[in-house]
Amino acid sequence: MGRIARRVMGAGRRESASVSAAALGLLLLVGAALGDGISRTAVDVSDGLTWLNDDQRGEVVQVNPSSGKPQTRLQVSGADAQLEIAQSDDKLIVLDRRTGQITVIDLATLLSSGRRQAPAGPSAKVLIAWDQVFVVDRATGSVHNADPVTLADIGTPWLAGQPLADVVADDDGVIWAVDHGGNLHALEWSEEDQKFLERSNKPVAGAGPRTALVPHERGVTLLGLEGGVVVRDGTGRDLTASTMSFTGEVLAAQTSPTGLVPASVPDASAVVLLSNDEVVQVDMGQFSCPTPGRPAVFRDRVYVPCRGSGKVVVLDRSGRRGADDVRTSGSGDPALVFDDGKLFINTPGANEGVIVDSDGRTRNVVVRSPDLPVMDPERSPMPSPPSPPPPRPEPPTRENPRGGPNPPNGGNVPTTTVPVTTAPSSGVPGAAPGRPAGVTVSQRSNNGTSVIVTVGWSAVPDGGEPISGYSVTATGAFSGGNRETRVAGTSAELTLPCAGTSFCTNGKLDVTVAAYNRFGAGEAGSTSWTIRPPAVQPTTTTQAPPPTTTTTQAPPPTTTTTQAPPPTTTTTPPPPSLPTAGAGVISTVGAGSNRYEKKVTTAPPADWASHGGRCEVVNRTYEYAVAIACSGGVVTVPVEEGSNSIVVRAHAASGSGSVDSAAKSAPVLEPQQPCGGGMVCRPHSVPAEGESNLVSGGIGLLATAWLLTLRNRRIRRDES
Repeated sequence: MGRIARRVMGAGRRESASVSAAALGLLLLVGAALGDGISRTAVDVSDGLTWLNDDQRGEVVQVNPSSGKPQTRLQVSGADAQLEIAQSDDKLIVLDRRTGQITVIDLATLLSSGRRQAPAGPSAKVLIAWDQVFVVDRATGSVHNADPVTLADIGTPWLAGQPLADVVADDDGVIWAVDHGGNLHALEWSEEDQKFLERSNKPVAGAGPRTALVPHERGVTLLGLEGGVVVRDGTGRDLTASTMSFTGEVLAAQTSPTGLVPASVPDASAVVLLSNDEVVQVDMGQFSCPTPGRPAVFRDRVYVPCRGSGKVVVLDRSGRRGADDVRTSGSGDPALVFDDGKLFINTPGANEGVIVDSDGRTRNVVVRSPDLPVMDPERSPMPSPPSPPPPRPEPPTRENPRGGPNPPNGGNVPTTTVPVTTAPSSGVPGAAPGRPAGVTVSQRSNNGTSVIVTVGWSAVPDGGEPISGYSVTATGAFSGGNRETRVAGTSAELTLPCAGTSFCTNGKLDVTVAAYNRFGAGEAGSTSWTIRPPAVQPTTTTQAPPPTTTTTQAPPPTTTTTQAPPPTTTTTPPPPSLPTAGAGVISTVGAGSNRYEKKVTTAPPADWASHGGRCEVVNRTYEYAVAIACSGGVVTVPVEEGSNSIVVRAHAASGSGSVDSAAKSAPVLEPQQPCGGGMVCRPHSVPAEGESNLVSGGIGLLATAWLLTLRNRRIRRDES
């Protein structure tokens, strides 16, 4: 391709138009032939923008390093948040450690496409590796493959069997995890098996609960500083080295080259470097940095933020000062963000941050701009304005037999122009979808502190434009007063808290469901529901027996009286109560024997395991049910393509009621048609109609190039 381009470009300026058309047409044809080549290249190209967190206002800010100014503000959480950002050129995922909420933002629309609840605090972690998203819960020792759009689980999560100290992903997409017992695991996701495959499991003496991992382009470095051990594995330059032991938290770099790995130990005022094959300990007190934060490697230098000192210290690979300190503004602690070949020093709450360019020079960048409007990622998509109708051409002027100019419309009756209707309508291409019909609400449970309801509706015809999903909104007098979720299927589950309200006893719920596509949200269908109060357990009142009066008389000398025994009273115990609704009963949902089955494993809590009624696993989306022991077990439940919501349902022994466990999502993707050589005929990135348009556009541009070439040749002949 390069030789062809150079040869064509050497033809001279006059051929520039045909060269451009030919080159573009050729690229389009090659992209169509290779499937997702061009679309993939477009995604891989850097967007040149970086997202930074503003914890004080619960916002994420998109900054343009070229202009040094912010471009977009998104309100993703409340004030005083603790935000962590995982970003790539086409993905933005925000974790709020204060609440445990994970939000994925569609960068094409700047709308939230999915949310997921994780434990609040330091346990959760989000990783982006290639086109996959992994959600980690270190406390439970689990790694989940999450859908990058909805954050719903895909396949079976990996369970370590004990808490995890750290989990990272290298550039090859291998997941590395170290557990509290010091075992280093290497995991790979199998699309065929829909689960993680364990590539290796190595015990590391000295590793433990405070061990940290640093990923590389390939492989990982383990920093077990509590046990004085450093291990490099999977890099092709494996190493085991010793160092002095440190107590306290270890803050390792998010990523680094294989030959330069830094980590800070704030309690010891120290930074530990693995420089090539040598371990170096650096006393940060000598740099007036008594509490070092999480470091980063940039252009063969180590940048160490200093908590409470308003600066970043720069070290070389030997641990000596590598450049002047970088001063930061604001009173917060600086944090380092590496993106698009630049290092950003962001101080949450400060108006300005600092960019370190590739040559080491620094410049300020504006992060806070009150003039920039704040956008809500939960807003409804704005429909695109329709194109105005073309102007009506005026008839040519001609002589009027009666004299004077020609009257409007050729002398006919004046025409009234009817305005074009642009309101969304179902079934019209280029419009928002229609209104969902048959909106229903069913109450799943009410335990007095929260109500769980399931909302269902009928699918909206796409009308020629695919439906992106459905937005479900519930309003009422519950805590917060509003709940919204977005789903791809035709049902959704909402949990409504009742704390501080009477909603659980006599509340009224209003629900709306609206479909949306790339043109916006359509008209909403609605319904209402009156909350059923929680069941009151019958109270058994035991009355004390009347006092017995005993009279002692002299017995008759010859008469014996035999009294009948007192009647036997049988007290019937109240029926057993139902277990706690919404409890975590399902441990895993894995692949079954075929794509239309899912294997469900349960690990119920005590009140579920001891329940005296019957239990079953239910696919609530399609009402499939399979019996299972309340004490736990493994069953296979049918599923269908699309979203499937799986719960365990416990029925009362008396048959008078039931409750559902927490739901697990079990999505089933549409099958891909394989082509020769293991390729996929129609990849996700290029739909069928897009492929045909791509080919047509390429052929058209090649034809244009050929016509331009003929024209230029004729011009040259005329000039000669």
